[in-house]
Amino acid sequence: MPISSTAARSHGRGAPAAAPPPALLGDSAAVRHARSLLEQPGAAPVLLLADEGLDTAAVARYVHDCTRPAQPFVHVDCATSEPDALDRELFGVRARAAAQLETLGAAAALVAARRGTLFLDHIGDLPAALQRRLARVMRDGEARLAGREHVRLEARIIASALPALFADARDGRFRSELLRRFARGTVTVPPLGGRPADLPAIVARVAADLRRESGRTAPAFTPAALTMLSALPWTGNLDELRGMLTRALARIDGPVVRQEDLLPAAAVDGLARRIAPAISLREARRRFEREYIASVLEQHGWRMSDAARTLGIERANLYRKTRELGIQRSAPGGRRHS
Repeated sequence: MPISSTAARSHGRGAPAAAPPPALLGDSAAVRHARSLLEQPGAAPVLLLADEGLDTAAVARYVHDCTRPAQPFVHVDCATSEPDALDRELFGVRARAAAQLETLGAAAALVAARRGTLFLDHIGDLPAALQRRLARVMRDGEARLAGREHVRLEARIIASALPALFADARDGRFRSELLRRFARGTVTVPPLGGRPADLPAIVARVAADLRRESGRTAPAFTPAALTMLSALPWTGNLDELRGMLTRALARIDGPVVRQEDLLPAAAVDGLARRIAPAISLREARRRFEREYIASVLEQHGWRMSDAARTLGIERANLYRKTRELGIQRSAPGGRRHS
């Protein structure tokens, strides 16, 4: 697998290098805290803890652009190479026994990054022998280059892993000496499911990016559409959101996305994990609509006017929908009937 190395543009001091990626958009306390940590200058290694689907590569690139613009950005995915190929990519040469310092080849990723950033994606998949070797290099901060000269390693290392990495270290599945190298720079990228207030900004960016790829203008979303998107659990995070919006936007010619434009795609994403796939798409959409309307009604304490306003429909239409879909208010302490 070839090393991906690109140079970032220079930016003025005192300001972030670029707009945050979608995973870091919003104004929730969790994402503001993550941004404040990631935008700080420095050379300390950074460990990004993130659930699947949060595009940690874009987060790492943002950190690089904020802190080391105009320097190389080298991306190595630890989950996609065979151990021998990954060993060559990271270190350039095989390990030397009983050497005072690790020996690196001239083409090693640790060398190619120079004073820039080396991003180790999925570091939890790094083989144990390479974890030990990387921990030693990070501890020493220097190495022999092709066995001849000492070189200082000035690249900043950013790694990504699933939040279970600490449990893996406790159970011996990940080397604790390597995890310690990231002790002062561990940052959690908050998942989308716990950030409903951030969804409008994230949705706008993702939709704009999708439309830009096809040379079209970014769409607007009605309040009801955004309310619906904010209410979904997004267990697949950005990957799930992109997939849903890709399908929805493919069917929309106009500049405005409405709630009803999203329901077919939401039915596929939101219900497929909870119902048998043998039912028709029409029934899947009906079930999603019933669940969603009931959820909005419960959030508003079954105040029909408020719920209708959130849903973007007339109150009379909401009464009609509840009758058609069989939605009934639950008794106190009981379950909702539908």
